[in-house]
Amino acid sequence: MARAVTETVESGGCLVVEAGTGIGKTYAYLVPALLSGARVLVSTSTKALQEQLVHRDLPRLVEILNRHQSLHRRVALLKGRANYLCLHRLEQAWAHRADATDAGANTAALDDVRRWAQSTRSGDLAELPSPSLDAHTKAQVTSTRENCLAGRCPRFGDCHVYRARRQAAVADVAVVNHALFMADQAGVGEGESDLLAHARVIVFDEAHSLNAVGQQAFGQACSARQLQGLAQDLHDVGGHLVGGLRDWAALRDEVMGASRRLMGACAHLPLGARIAWRGEAPDGIEPSAWQSVVQTMVSTLRHVLAALDDVAEQSPDIARLHQRAVSLLEVLSNLGRPEEGGQVRWLECSIDDVRLQQTPFRAGPSLQALWATAMPSVPQAGAQPDASAWDEPVSAEEAHSATVGGELPRSFIFTSATLGTNDALDCFTGPLGLEGARTLRLGSPFDYAAQASLYIPAFLPSANDPQHAGALADWLAEPVLRLGGRTLVLTTSLRAMHIIAERLARSLAPAIEDGRIELLVQGQNTHSWIAERFQHRGNGCVLVASQSYWQGFDVPGDALQMVVIDKLPFPVPTDPLVEAYSEYLQEQGRNPFKEHALQEAALALRQGAGRLIRSERDSGLLVVADARLAKGYGKWLQRQLPPMRVLASEAECQEQVDRLTRTSTTDHPSCGSRT
Repeated sequence: MARAVTETVESGGCLVVEAGTGIGKTYAYLVPALLSGARVLVSTSTKALQEQLVHRDLPRLVEILNRHQSLHRRVALLKGRANYLCLHRLEQAWAHRADATDAGANTAALDDVRRWAQSTRSGDLAELPSPSLDAHTKAQVTSTRENCLAGRCPRFGDCHVYRARRQAAVADVAVVNHALFMADQAGVGEGESDLLAHARVIVFDEAHSLNAVGQQAFGQACSARQLQGLAQDLHDVGGHLVGGLRDWAALRDEVMGASRRLMGACAHLPLGARIAWRGEAPDGIEPSAWQSVVQTMVSTLRHVLAALDDVAEQSPDIARLHQRAVSLLEVLSNLGRPEEGGQVRWLECSIDDVRLQQTPFRAGPSLQALWATAMPSVPQAGAQPDASAWDEPVSAEEAHSATVGGELPRSFIFTSATLGTNDALDCFTGPLGLEGARTLRLGSPFDYAAQASLYIPAFLPSANDPQHAGALADWLAEPVLRLGGRTLVLTTSLRAMHIIAERLARSLAPAIEDGRIELLVQGQNTHSWIAERFQHRGNGCVLVASQSYWQGFDVPGDALQMVVIDKLPFPVPTDPLVEAYSEYLQEQGRNPFKEHALQEAALALRQGAGRLIRSERDSGLLVVADARLAKGYGKWLQRQLPPMRVLASEAECQEQVDRLTRTSTTDHPSCGSRT
């Protein structure tokens, strides 16, 4: 992998590498990138991986490489703006603290932030002594793309967001995340300075999520939460700066009323699901009622604009409120038109928000111009190479290359443990428009046949039977008890997650009460807290989870020895984005089930199964409680998994549980001891 990365860095182009668990892909791309002398941008899927790169992997590698040659590389960490303190908004929030509904608690929280603001250099909210700010206070002291004043802000010179971006712009290695990168490319407000201005080598780690992130970034959205934020800022900012000129409280109440009407119209829709919106109204909402809600939002925003027109020039804050109202009106207008080709409209509800969205079902068309910068450029006759983009002198080799053939082309490296199901990796490259990229598939070095076993309990009800989740939980109780926990249960739905968690809580009650086993459930605490608890409690944890825990949950060693997947993770066929992409494939004469649904299920299944074996010393049991895996297309899916030993019967499964119990380290008497 390192050789392939080196070749791409030296010549430019796009390289897509599927690197199995345990290969060491982080070092395989970092070493060639560091040694190249080029400016490097690394984009990851999560903030946790950003922190690991900046605080562990990069310092370790730079130290090692410095032993053999002088290698001084400046590293910068850049997060999204919601992670940084906004000094201007903190001042505004402090000035308006008495107006808060819970003024006492709000004042105490803001006072803690004010004291910390006097000493912080980065403004990163993760450095707060008490980093768990409530959502309301965090919204008060951070900026969004909608309310940021940019260069017109009175605190722009001290702005933590722009200081972090400037540091990233001049660093030798900048580490960002996919959401920030895609927002920067989409130009939706995060991109006030170009992240790519000086980077020649760009690496996407955990790249499997890139298309989904790009879909969000290149779309348009309007939400109840945006209306609520506008309403509150109208009252606070307008009342503070030009108080007597308008009835700001009445204006706030009007916008809040429009937000409540939107929420009320969608109150009966399922939470968390994407609702298709192809006709005049989203599915499940009567068209005339929907048009009335939309008209209320439009007329309210026009009223806001009328109120702001005469005072907008009196303050950058008021001018920004005016721009926000204009943007919301434009988005509503665009969302009101029928879907265009390649775009899909949908609606999503949560407990405290309704989001109207239009997104492309593929991010690739919006990224073609970016990938083109990886192609060698041919200067026009008489043109001189331009080195002005470099903050530091280029090397002699780079200068020579620029002289004879223009600037060196960029290099894009994409890597993850799961990118595709064939050597072309086309289910990854296709949606991103990377059909011409070089691809490479490298298997894991782990001995899965010796370290892991697969069991398919065919006696359970059909995976589509409403009784399936409960029956699975009842069967699981005994092996979980014998293992003393050490189990991760991954579900394909929140409904199944809650059923399994509740049934296990009843079945394992005695072991939970006496401390032998601790039952953890997604949503009961933060992702980081749950991962830390599972890893370091000293064995004995069972985690029942969905969605985000299918990937990025890394627990090597005896703390995790059984992974259970409730059913094959096919994409939801009624999801608007899935429907749109399926129709696109059908129009091309292709099979949506084989080319999309089956591919997505294979990748998700591999991601979930990948939680089991995380080091060469791990051992464990994978249970996939879906009989479809043993027949028909399931056999193809089974071949996409690492080459584990397949257990043929319940007796063999119980023998494997006993073997894991005997070879596990635990303080719990019921689970045996290491032999």
